Amino acid sequence: MHRRIPNILTILRILLALSGAAALWTSYDWSQTGLVPLWLGDPMVAARSLAAFALIAFIIAAATDWLDGWLARRWEAHSSLGEMLDPIADKLLVDAYLIVYMLILGTPVDIAVPVFAIVARDAIMTGMRLLPGADSAGSGAATLAVSPAAKLKTALAMIVAGFPLIAQPLGWQAHDFVLTGWILVLWITAALSLLTAWNYFRK
Repeated sequence: MHRRIPNILTILRILLALSGAAALWTSYDWSQTGLVPLWLGDPMVAARSLAAFALIAFIIAAATDWLDGWLARRWEAHSSLGEMLDPIADKLLVDAYLIVYMLILGTPVDIAVPVFAIVARDAIMTGMRLLPGADSAGSGAATLAVSPAAKLKTALAMIVAGFPLIAQPLGWQAHDFVLTGWILVLWITAALSLLTAWNYFRK
């Protein structure tokens, strides 16, 4: 039974990514419109509660990214399902939150372009991993080797996706240099995403 835990954590990460991003967008919508179900009471309290859930969901999901891999190695519980789901869960966590940030900020070009590049790259890479025979053994669920640049991209993507959740309550949007720095790292992440995709295609 314990050998299934890594895969269960990966599936949990997928659920947390989707529900957390949905909660973040709903929180923003409620704070702007005040259209909250009557049984939830004060719109701002309800909105802040959802924002807190979005933050907690991201932290737990990011933690499981390390934990499921560590447990799989410790218990020698590697599986083709886990190898397929793990990168999908990572991409969903980052992409879902980035899309919500883009929508909240009004889809400005300097944010929409790198977010589109990251999401499009992830969608293409996921499709490649799912193609039959894409791995060296031709076994179906593709297992593409992860390069150091790809690991750096993943780390930066997690930082870019998680930073606004912590900085927003501190009013980060009111400080131009903080927002500009975040956008700069977002562009660097997008560039690394495209670079690693190109390296995969070359192989």
